[in-house]
Amino acid sequence: MKLPLLSLLFFTFCVNAQHTLSGIIVDSADKTPLEFVGIYNSQDHTMTNADGRFLFSSTLDSAIIYTPSYEKIKIGFNILNDTIFLEKSTLELDEVVVTNKKSLLKEVYESLNTNYSSEPYKEKFMLRAISKYNGEMHRIEDITGKLSIKNIFTDDTIKESKKDFIVELTNMRKLGLKTDNKNAYLVFPSIKSLKKDLTDIRITESKYDITEYKFNNGENTKVEFNKNSDSTDIKGYYILENSNLAVKEFKIELFFKKSKFNNNKWLFYKTNYINRHVFFKKDSKKGLYYLNSGNIKFSVITTDQEKSYEGKHDLNVILTTSDNFGNFKVAKNANASKDLFKLDYPYNPSYWNEQNQLLLTDEMTAFIEKVQDPANNFKFSSNIRN
Repeated sequence: MKLPLLSLLFFTFCVNAQHTLSGIIVDSADKTPLEFVGIYNSQDHTMTNADGRFLFSSTLDSAIIYTPSYEKIKIGFNILNDTIFLEKSTLELDEVVVTNKKSLLKEVYESLNTNYSSEPYKEKFMLRAISKYNGEMHRIEDITGKLSIKNIFTDDTIKESKKDFIVELTNMRKLGLKTDNKNAYLVFPSIKSLKKDLTDIRITESKYDITEYKFNNGENTKVEFNKNSDSTDIKGYYILENSNLAVKEFKIELFFKKSKFNNNKWLFYKTNYINRHVFFKKDSKKGLYYLNSGNIKFSVITTDQEKSYEGKHDLNVILTTSDNFGNFKVAKNANASKDLFKLDYPYNPSYWNEQNQLLLTDEMTAFIEKVQDPANNFKFSSNIRN
């Protein structure tokens, strides 16, 4: 039976109707905003910014909200409250101190070749780089693009060709002061070095105190590690899938207590903190894990030879990926080894006004307005035009 034209039009509209959900996600106990929370379904994905804010659109009628260490919830688009509370997971842990010669981590490292792709593959990405100087916003940069890479894990012993890591930029917005008030420039990482650092998940286990915890009815293991010395404190953990020993999450923090200053002409600088936090996800079709998202934070102290002042640069880079193992072309238009902030690509206002992958925070919006105000007479670099 043929349906009337109006019925067909109505049916098409209902199927393709776009639902939108926005709000703030906070910890249910202390009400602090939660950054890096995933909001997703089988078709779409976004995440919260540093304010805990998100905007999610989809033709499907529901979404999953999840971040590790919190309870996963499913939510529809008809909620009345724009504040969503997440509760921390309750873990029943059995503590086991690792003493065996062939430890669990050795088995994990041996399984990297089977759990993760060792073949060339493609993915799309979005990254956000934010730097602050003495606590004040200094630069912001958002980039989307496509990657074609030889392997998830970079092997320094194997020489890569130019075709082994290809970057195609698709969108960019950046704005930042050219130097700090002492005329020093903080070098941003490159896309290639960023990917390498985020997938560097091996530690030299013999030098650490390591403790294992089983949880989630024995389905997962948390492996905590730490090492303290006169110069450096290191701590972190792995979350493992026990069925195949795949790494689902990895975090490491390094606190440099007695690092020495390096110098470049008059400028003296040293790194005093590094934090790497990454999440891996299993592809349902390939059955292999990939880097789904992660972030790197570090702090650098600067001064001059006379120690007449002390400046503090903080950098936070967030990376999220999608369409992993995709079948699409990647046409090189950027240098993968170049400082992120030195990359150039035209600004597309319509894209950034509509995108919902990472919303601008209130602090970022205020910074953009402040820097672009002609009355302030800042020397800045930007591809954003009012």
